[in-house]
Amino acid sequence: MERRIKKDSFMRTITIGVVSYLILMIVILSAVWRNTSATLEDGAGAALIQARDISLYQMDDVLKANEQALASVLQNNDNIKVFEYGTENQRAIAAQNMIQILQRSALTSSDVETLVFYDLVGDTYIAKTGDNATYEETVLIEKAVRKLKDENPGNMPSEWFYSKIGEKNYAVRMYKNKKRMLGALVEVSNLFDISSASDTITYTLTDEAGAIITQFGGTDAPQQGDISERFIGNGGWSEGKDFYITGAKSTRGALRIYVSMPRSRVFGSFQTLQVVLIGLVAAAILLLLLMALYTRRTVYSPLAELLASMRKIENGDQSVRLPDEADTVEFQQINTSFNRMMDTIVNLRMRSYEERIAFDEATLKYVQLQIKPHFFLNALTTIHSMSFQNRNEEIREYIERLSRNIRYLFKSGLHAVPLSEEMEHARDYISMQEILYPGCVFDFIDIEPGIEDYPIPQLLVHTILENIYKHAVSVDRLTSILISAKMQEKDGEEMCHLIVEDDGEGYPEEFLKEVAAGDVKVKDDGHGVGLWNMKKTLNLMYRRDDLMEFSNKEPHGTRVDVWLPRRVKRQSSLWTQS
Repeated sequence: MERRIKKDSFMRTITIGVVSYLILMIVILSAVWRNTSATLEDGAGAALIQARDISLYQMDDVLKANEQALASVLQNNDNIKVFEYGTENQRAIAAQNMIQILQRSALTSSDVETLVFYDLVGDTYIAKTGDNATYEETVLIEKAVRKLKDENPGNMPSEWFYSKIGEKNYAVRMYKNKKRMLGALVEVSNLFDISSASDTITYTLTDEAGAIITQFGGTDAPQQGDISERFIGNGGWSEGKDFYITGAKSTRGALRIYVSMPRSRVFGSFQTLQVVLIGLVAAAILLLLLMALYTRRTVYSPLAELLASMRKIENGDQSVRLPDEADTVEFQQINTSFNRMMDTIVNLRMRSYEERIAFDEATLKYVQLQIKPHFFLNALTTIHSMSFQNRNEEIREYIERLSRNIRYLFKSGLHAVPLSEEMEHARDYISMQEILYPGCVFDFIDIEPGIEDYPIPQLLVHTILENIYKHAVSVDRLTSILISAKMQEKDGEEMCHLIVEDDGEGYPEEFLKEVAAGDVKVKDDGHGVGLWNMKKTLNLMYRRDDLMEFSNKEPHGTRVDVWLPRRVKRQSSLWTQS
């Protein structure tokens, strides 16, 4: 058995190749893009982490220096107790001493700016402010400290927090109990070495709630909504992908430091390369689309049109021709050659068809000439037999019925006749034979209602009945003949199923074998010529050789099954000619 190899579509193969190439290119460019982006992000992240750690160290170092200054003040605990237990003169002396203590503690580090002592019992406020502080700023600081006392009647948490005093921002740490307050204030701008900050990195200081206190460094700074707690200890992009940010908490208070770099700084010139890569991908896609459209117009469409024309030709449309003009020289030549080939094929097929028509006409004429004389000879034989029996009255009646049969036999009309007309002729034929075989035949005709006008070949039932009367009916026994017609599906098509049965001796096995093999040899005496010619007639009219079957019944008898399609594929005017 020959193995069929599955063929791929040309356009499908081209499409798969183009799409595969495009996907491969996109994958490669995406990999380059991703790897380069990841490398640049890692570099920016490392720089930001370093800047974050340095700024955090600077801030904590300043805060630590101020904490140490406060610790040195607390070491003079005896002087502080005077404000609680001493006399008025002693408290005045202690106030002078406290000023000196604050000044000495401030000298321990250049990062110490403002130290404050506030005796709540005697309402004594003492402060050492920075050298550059104005009188107005000193007053504002005192007011802020007194306000903190009022807002926090209990103890205050001993950690750094943010406070805005006047127009300046301060980091504040305050020790407070019911009797006294001791604290340090550092201007936020002095927590960092701003002069050494990189202009590519923006430093953002926030309070514990995330509110921005100050920003310095780069000119392109993130907004309040860009910063969140998720960047503490981690690096990542802001919501709008505009800034790469990382942050850290101060170990000494409720302050957060965030360092960020704008996207333009992270990727630098790679952003231009990104645009170039996107442009290359878009150009490649556009080029491939243009090539696909060109290929479809110049290759696929002509091929599809050629295939469609070939399918129409397979379905019997011989008038199909390809366009005279094509977009390419190759298809121009193909179209021209195809049209010439079709013209040649049509001419040859027309010649062959004409020859086939002539042959079919001759064949139909031959079949007709075989069927009609066969009936006439049988009728003459019957009349001849009755004349020897002096059955003159029956001969006259027989001849009268024969004349009706002859008129039907030679009537002009269609190749096929309505089922009811053929059955009426069959009844006339049976009545005619009743004269020859009186009381020897029991006939029964069963026609399904609604199919009386169904077209069937003329003389089909007549030929089968004639064969039954010739080989099955006898004067010494009763023979049953049953005729039925009903609609039934065969090979997916609704057909008229005609069945003719008798209970005679049956067909010879040799005849059934020859019919099954399609090689019936007509005997010298003409035995079987009618049925065999009827089978050939069905083949010629319907172009099928499986519409008529001969079989024997159990225990004895014959059966003829005929399936009749509604549409006759081959007709000839010779069929009705006398």
